[in-house]
Amino acid sequence: MLEKKTNNSGYNAPLIYKTFSLLEEVAANQSDLGVSDLSRRLNISKSTIFGITQALTDLGAIRQDPLTKKFRLGPALVKLGNQALSGVNLQAVAKPFMLQLSQQYEETVFLGTYDEQYGNTIVDKADSPAKLKITSPIGTRLPMYAGVTAKIILSRQPKQNLKILLKEKTLPQFTENSINTISDYLKELERVRKQGYAIDYEEYLRGVNAIGIPLIDPWGRLAGALWMVGFSYSFTGEKLEQAIQSTLKAAEQINQELGR
Repeated sequence: MLEKKTNNSGYNAPLIYKTFSLLEEVAANQSDLGVSDLSRRLNISKSTIFGITQALTDLGAIRQDPLTKKFRLGPALVKLGNQALSGVNLQAVAKPFMLQLSQQYEETVFLGTYDEQYGNTIVDKADSPAKLKITSPIGTRLPMYAGVTAKIILSRQPKQNLKILLKEKTLPQFTENSINTISDYLKELERVRKQGYAIDYEEYLRGVNAIGIPLIDPWGRLAGALWMVGFSYSFTGEKLEQAIQSTLKAAEQINQELGR
């Protein structure tokens, strides 16, 4: 735990020390602690803990799981941590690799992030140089169970959280190829977790295939997703398999530059 140091100026800000102590506890016990747990561990009143967590949540410094009510570090701290470690952010690191992949395979490459408040969001892209291509605006929010992005995000969830998220839920039928049973979807997520990439054969959009790779932050958590999309009549077979290997290599280099 952060030790309180003597301030030579005589000025003291106890709330700042409490806030940092709280952040340290959350960082050391990702998704394990709620308001009562933090109050007990830090010997700080629940009302004070509640006020601090509300402010940190509003700032994006922490996130509260809507189901378990437990806290984890949020995207604001992840972004600051990545910048401190690598001197650059996720988009700046990923962009050159995205451009190279889109030129090499003449398909569009997307970069996305996820959090409970905004869901799956496209934060950057490298459009295919082809005249006929698949694209989508930066800032587009994707459905929770849509294609490769959903598979990547959900495959990185702790199994106990995954069971809660999928319990008594009906999976949307985007196309006739969509996986529509929980048992089959869980098997698919386990496959993604083991092989390190996801494939979508016209499961989200008719006539569109996609591959996706997770990007991992320096703490071993999901920082984002890198995915490539193309028309199913051309983005298939050997070309798709080669694209998987190239994107896996790009993701590995991105992860290294992020400080992992």
